[in-house]
Amino acid sequence: MNWKRNLGYGLGLLAVVPAMIAAEVLPWREMYETRAQKGGPEVVAAPGRAARLNGIEWRLRSITEGKPPNDVYRPLPPRTKIAIVVITLKPLTGQASRWSGDVGGSCKIKVTDAAGRSWGPSFRSDLGPKSGLSASCFNMGADFKLAPLPVGKELAVQTVYVVPTDAFRTLRVEVRVTPEPGTVRLLP
Repeated sequence: MNWKRNLGYGLGLLAVVPAMIAAEVLPWREMYETRAQKGGPEVVAAPGRAARLNGIEWRLRSITEGKPPNDVYRPLPPRTKIAIVVITLKPLTGQASRWSGDVGGSCKIKVTDAAGRSWGPSFRSDLGPKSGLSASCFNMGADFKLAPLPVGKELAVQTVYVVPTDAFRTLRVEVRVTPEPGTVRLLP
């Protein structure tokens, strides 16, 4: 008779303990995801289409192959290609417009391939063409200070990546946005 009562208590604890742990951990999850730049809503744009996240329309304009520089002192690693990515963002709301000129927000752009590998932008400025496009998601005013991008106006952003030759054909663009965490995936 005692073992049945103990079994009931044991099963009750199996149900209560995970609920208590979840109640302690879940409130911290959002803060962790924000700091680790994970989590939040995820939006995927079909090829040739735009994605909307946090009042901003994101669009992949192009992924093209760049030409290696003629610099013999800084050659590219073997079996790599230069990927030049151009995306556009267009604020659709006043809050989104303010985000494009605010120091508190940020976006990190990277490319991924079909195998799940990812690469961040190259720091070499000589790999991309001089296009006059922005290098980040933020709008710079005439005085080179952050300024909100007007609602409905597009900002073109160019980033350059060095990727393995086998990954180039399957590249996709991923943009992680903060402080309201979210991810935009743009497919070619």
